[in-house]
Amino acid sequence: MSEDRTQPASKRRRLLAREEGQVVHSPELTAAVGWLTAVVVLGVWGQDLAGVLIELARAPLVQPLASSSDPVELAGRIRGDVLRVAAPLGMILGGFLVGAAGAHQAQVRGLWAPALIAPDVSRLWRIGRGGGLSGRFERSVWSIVKVVILASVAWWGIRSQWSALQGLSLLDFPTAAQSAMSVLLGPIRVLAVLMVVVGLVDYGLRFARFESMLRTTPDEQREDQKAVEGDPRVRASRRRLVQSWRDATPELLTGATLILHGDAGLTVVLSGGPPPRRIGVRAAAQGKAGNSLRRAASQARIPSCEAPQLALRLASQPNTASARSAIVDPLLLSQLRSVWPAS
Repeated sequence: MSEDRTQPASKRRRLLAREEGQVVHSPELTAAVGWLTAVVVLGVWGQDLAGVLIELARAPLVQPLASSSDPVELAGRIRGDVLRVAAPLGMILGGFLVGAAGAHQAQVRGLWAPALIAPDVSRLWRIGRGGGLSGRFERSVWSIVKVVILASVAWWGIRSQWSALQGLSLLDFPTAAQSAMSVLLGPIRVLAVLMVVVGLVDYGLRFARFESMLRTTPDEQREDQKAVEGDPRVRASRRRLVQSWRDATPELLTGATLILHGDAGLTVVLSGGPPPRRIGVRAAAQGKAGNSLRRAASQARIPSCEAPQLALRLASQPNTASARSAIVDPLLLSQLRSVWPAS
């Protein structure tokens, strides 16, 4: 059946999939953008974080230990040291969260479904899902390719800076720590950019699989179109009827035998007759459309008469606009017999 799915996904199927939380998103791209944002923030706050950590590590070694019997003072010192580390570290972690959340929302186009956050054990059961053996094989190969690419770039980054890292062993601890940050920041940036590229490729593959999943057969596409827009034949008939009302085309007057005039331009076109023969309501219009019908009927020399109450009752009958709506009410038939012109 999959070979028959040649039609693109309909708007209705996309909306249904979105309501169920099925949208295209790549966790790899989300993590990559978050990592890239964290690396950018690390370049700004990394030296401050390294300086604080070095100072906290050296202080007990080069300064006498400050003893205090006051618990409040001791808690204040600990709190101050924690905040000194938490400020730059929080900026780095916050950058990762902001970047990842922004990338995720950009992929799902603002989808927010709190109901899908709840744990669902069935999501862990992958048997029977995933597009068959070919889909699993494709994902497995792509996973291996991703691991090989990222591992190769990470190895290249460390290898390219190996001599600089070896030179750090000749420096004292504070200088070596700060220099290591500068040495490793370049390869980390390259790795972050490559992760974004891999994430974009992964998003493209997921988008292709998602579109393939939503593709429909011609019959399914017609059913979706009917569900959203209605039956095309009915809509075409309504358009022709509206156009006839607007332009007073001869289509509405075909087979007309009598025109009833009412108030406010109300015009009822009757076919068939005279009584006791079958009489049907061909069309009914009011206002500008009704006046157009009157002029067209006058030009066609179709008999007409003034019957405001009768025209109003006929126009208010169900299925008035249908050519097959026959008048069966005996009271209406008797009134029509009284106003029908003599042949």
